[in-house]
Amino acid sequence: MNIKQGMKIFWLIGIVLFLTQYIMAQEKLLPKKFMHAIKNTPNAFILDVRTPKEVSRSYIKNAVFMDIHDSLFTQKISTINKNLPVFVYCAIGVRSHDAAVKFKEMGFAKVYDLQGGIINWRLAGLDVEKGKDFDSRKGISRDDFLMSIKDKPLVLVDFYAPWCAPCQVMVPALDSMTNSLGDSVHIVKINADENLGLMKELHFNTLPYVMLYKNGINVFRQDGYMSRQDMEMLIRKYYTNKNPILP
Repeated sequence: MNIKQGMKIFWLIGIVLFLTQYIMAQEKLLPKKFMHAIKNTPNAFILDVRTPKEVSRSYIKNAVFMDIHDSLFTQKISTINKNLPVFVYCAIGVRSHDAAVKFKEMGFAKVYDLQGGIINWRLAGLDVEKGKDFDSRKGISRDDFLMSIKDKPLVLVDFYAPWCAPCQVMVPALDSMTNSLGDSVHIVKINADENLGLMKELHFNTLPYVMLYKNGINVFRQDGYMSRQDMEMLIRKYYTNKNPILP
C-alpha cells in the first residue's frame, strides 16, 4: 500500500467515525421510547422549540420553551450545559431535527429527537400538560367523517394545522380550486389540532396530508406538500375514471 492509498483509507475511516458520532448524537426516538428515555435519565433537559401559541395548547411535562425561530435561539441554547442529555421536540419533528443539528454543531454530548413530534406523542396516547388554549374537543369520528362524504362523488380532503408552513402554502391553491372547480369536486379542510382522534383512526401522523375519496372510497393518500397542478391532475384522473384502481 502506498502513501496515497493509506491517506485515502485514513480519510474514509475519519468520515465514517464522524458520521457515526453525528448520528449517535442525534438519536430519533418514537414517543414511548422517548418517554422511557426521559424517565431513565436523571438530568434530562426537555426542550420544546415550538412557538408560544403552540405551547399554550399543550406540552410535555417539565419542558423548557425556546422558539427555534426566535432570533435569540442560538444565544439561549448556548446557556445550556453541553453535558446534559437534551430531549428536543416540536409539533411534527421538522424543527426539532433542525435544533438537533444545531446542538451537534455546538458540541452537545447527547441529543434525543422526538420522532413525529408532540402530535405523534399524543397519538400514542401519552400524557401532556394542558395549556390555557388546550382544545378538549374530541373532533369528528371516522364514522361521522365517512358518513359526511359518502354521498359526494369526489372529495379532496386536506388535513392541515395553523402552525404548519407547507399547509399554509397550500391554502391559496385550495381556496382557488374550491371556486374554480365547482361541483366536480368537494374540497374539505380539516384542522388536525382539533381532530387528532380522526388522524389516529385514519392511520397517519404527518402534515399536510391529502386524501381523495370517490363515492366514499379512499382512492388516494399522500403526506407532504402538493402543488395545485398535482392536485388538479389527481382530481382529473379520478373524475374521468369510473373504476379507479387504488394507487
